[in-house]
Amino acid sequence: MTPAQKIISSIEKMKHADTRLSSKETLHVLKSLTKVSAESKLLEKAIYLILLTKKHEIQFDTLSLRENQIFQLIGSDFKSKEIASLLNISESTVATHRKNISKKLGITGKGNLKNIAYKLTQEKQYEKAKNKL
Repeated sequence: MTPAQKIISSIEKMKHADTRLSSKETLHVLKSLTKVSAESKLLEKAIYLILLTKKHEIQFDTLSLRENQIFQLIGSDFKSKEIASLLNISESTVATHRKNISKKLGITGKGNLKNIAYKLTQEKQYEKAKNKL
C-alpha cells in the first residue's frame, strides 16, 4: 500500500467512525505525508511534538496540585503574568513552578512546555465535551 493509499484508508476509517485518530494512527499519517509533501520539515516537527508528548503522558501524576493547575493554565494559553494574577502568586513563583514541571516531565527546549501543555489540555477538553454528548 502506497503512502497516499494509507492516508486515504485512514481518512475513510474516520468517516465511518465517531472517533479521532489515535496517536499511533496520527504518527502513521504524518510519516506517510512526509514522503509525499513539500512541507516535510513541518511534518517532522509535528511528529516530534507528538512523540515528545507521548513520552511524557504517564508521568503527570508526579505533579503537585498547584503544578497541575499551572500546567492546565499554560495549556489554555495563559501567560505567566496572567497565571500569577489569577492564582494570587508572584511571577517568580510561576516561573519556579514552570521550571519544576519541565524538570519532572523531562521537557527541554524553549516552548516545548507550552506546546505539550496546550496539546494535552485540548485533548482533555475534547474528551470532556465528547463524554457530555
